This record gives sequence, C-alpha cells and structure tokens, in this order.
Amino acid sequence: MMALRKNYKLWLLEAGLLIMSLVIIVPLLIMIFGSLKSPAEAAQFSIKPPSEWHWDNYSFVIQSGGIIRSFGNSTIITVFSLLLTVVVSSAAAFIISRRRSKRSEGMYIFFLIGMIAPMQIITTYAVLKILHLTGSFTGVILINAAMNIPLSIVMFSGFVKGIPREIDEAAAIDGCGTYRLFGIIILPLLKPVISSNIIFLSLGIWNDIMLPIYFLNGEKWTLPLSVYQFFGQYFSSWNYVFADIVISAVPVVVLFLVAQKYIVSGMMSGALKG
Repeated sequence: MMALRKNYKLWLLEAGLLIMSLVIIVPLLIMIFGSLKSPAEAAQFSIKPPSEWHWDNYSFVIQSGGIIRSFGNSTIITVFSLLLTVVVSSAAAFIISRRRSKRSEGMYIFFLIGMIAPMQIITTYAVLKILHLTGSFTGVILINAAMNIPLSIVMFSGFVKGIPREIDEAAAIDGCGTYRLFGIIILPLLKPVISSNIIFLSLGIWNDIMLPIYFLNGEKWTLPLSVYQFFGQYFSSWNYVFADIVISAVPVVVLFLVAQKYIVSGMMSGALKG
C-alpha cells in the first residue's frame, strides 16, 4: 500500500514537471520549426513541422545578417572580460583571505557592497569619455570586469579559505615568494571554482545586451544585438528572424552542454571546501 502511494506521488510529480516543461519546450519548437519554414508558415507560430524544409533560411541569415562579424565581436568581449575578471579576482581573493587585518576585512565588505550597487549609465559613459574609450571594445571589457569582479572575489575567497595555510608555510620554507606561491601552487587548486566562474560569467557576458547597445556602435555590436538589428530589417519574415535567433543561441547551448560536468564539480568542490 505504501509503495502504491509513493508511486502515485511520483507520477503526480512527473506529470507536474512535464506540464511545466511545456512552457519552455513549446516556444523552443516554434522557434526551431519556424526557422525552417516559409514566411507564411512561420507567421502562424505553430509547433507543427514545416511542410517543406527551408534550410536555405540559415544561409540567407549568415550572408545578410552579419553573423560572422557579430560572433567575432562577442568572442573578443567575452574572452578578454573573463581573462581580466578571473586574474584580478583570484589574486585579490587570495590576498584578502590570507591576510587577517581590518584592511582586508574592509576590502571584503567593499566588494560585497559592489555586488548590490547598480551601475549608472550616464556616469559610466562620462568616465569612458574622459579615458577616450567610448565606442571601443576595451571600454566594454573593463565595465564587464568591474561588474563581475565583486561576485567573483566572494566566490574565490570562500574557496581559498578552505585551502590549508600549511601549504603557504611549506612553500615559504622552500623559498617560494608570494607571486610564485599564488601562480604555481594556489591557482591550480582553484581550478574547480575557476571553471564554474568562467561558465556562469561567460553566459552572462555573451548574452548581455545593455552594455553593447549603450557603449558600442553598430559595427561592433555583439551576436545577441545582431538579432535586434536583423529583426528591424526583417520583422515581417519570421522564418529569418527565428533562424537568426537559433544561430545566436547555438554557442551558449554548446558551451553549457560541454561544461555541465565542470559546473557540478565546481559547486560540489565549493561546498566541500566551505
């Protein structure tokens, strides 16, 4: 009798999750099938497969939508933003976590405040203008790093605190300086949390629309913004719009599928360290 009740509850749970998943699955099918339909069929927003598969929609989007250029722009911004964020955050977290002083505690609180402090577009633009960085990749990369460094420092600090201090002492006895200690010994131990950090940040930076639309011109727009620009030109041709959205989403989906194990291992390692 108890087994029947458990199975009944399990079936209800699975049915509820299946219904909830339709909220994601249905729009996804409309987008994927719509990208392979004719303009008239795509405008119906139906989940039915196309009567005729128009694979040429993708070649048209790639040729006329500036996908390759936008992909390169997104890659430049994402890679260098991640590199700057990870290097600065891991080094700062190491110093903050290892030094027991009021100054280090104050810096930790300062970065905690930075997690909730909103970015002001007007003042940020004014700073970039003073530095002659308006409309440049460098300006957007620096802003991305500044926005993500506080959260990254908090993540790295929690992980570094779980690394025994005896490692530092043993390295110091062997004549290892601070820079060598961090670069050769500590940094490899941070690999799980670095992997998780890179994955989460890359998804946010790659999909970001606000910074590129405010601080970059049309030629330097990223891949998500190419959808916005493409929709303005072909708002009546939903088959092309859907194809452009699918192409823009592919890099993020591939990254997430490839890096799933690193997300799980990083979270588990962080929990065990904590």
